[in-house]
Amino acid sequence: MTAICVANNKGGVGKTTSVVNLAAGLARLGHTVLVVDGDGQGNATYALTGRIHPVPSLYDVLMEKATIQDVLWTTNEDNVWLVPGDARLQNVDVELAARAGREWKLARALAGQTFDYIIIDTPPSLGVLTQNALAAAHGVIVPVSLTEFSLIGMDKLLATIDDLGNELDIPDLRLLGILVTFYEENKTGRETYGILEKKFEDKLFATSIPKNLKLEEAHRRNESILAFAPNSPGGVAYAELAREVKKRAAAEHSPYSRRRAGAR
Repeated sequence: MTAICVANNKGGVGKTTSVVNLAAGLARLGHTVLVVDGDGQGNATYALTGRIHPVPSLYDVLMEKATIQDVLWTTNEDNVWLVPGDARLQNVDVELAARAGREWKLARALAGQTFDYIIIDTPPSLGVLTQNALAAAHGVIVPVSLTEFSLIGMDKLLATIDDLGNELDIPDLRLLGILVTFYEENKTGRETYGILEKKFEDKLFATSIPKNLKLEEAHRRNESILAFAPNSPGGVAYAELAREVKKRAAAEHSPYSRRRAGAR
């Protein structure tokens, strides 16, 4: 079992799209996948179920009012299950601020789960929700769109991930890769990709996700791109990404276990 956090403190870089379609891609490779919607916008929940801000949700789990099993949903994707998110998650930073072990709430709640992969969506911040996702994860995927603004702060983000790993005493937390999204084959795209390639080398996924309207259409229809338009450029790219992620983060055949997951 492997848990993967998809994180970037900038919005609009394709985090939720990547979570949903990576989960669908891994499921199509024969794996069981749990998606945890850790963003108060609930976009992954909507994409996989058509539901908006359901209660109970992950919020109730983090507040220790429910268990993962209490809020576990099937989705419109075979072999993909969901822990939904709702708008109350936007209050978690304040409500958990003074609680001891607040960063470990999600890891403790997931203990013993037997899915092959857990994919965790995060909000565009490095607050308590993202810290919980990182503490629960074995690896991190950082989506980045090829714009100048999205590249600014990448070093700080990666340093913060390292710092949190040290602070939370999880030295095995690793960067699985940087995922280029909204790629366009033009001069700007090629030049910006070249900057990333030179700077991050083997940390950059070989797969890039192209700018593709079918991806947005699939989201509106509450389908993954692999169900809606598998032969589109976006569908082909996410299928390839799933294969690449599987190589980088092979799932172990054992229940979810994270060091200190039982700590209080």
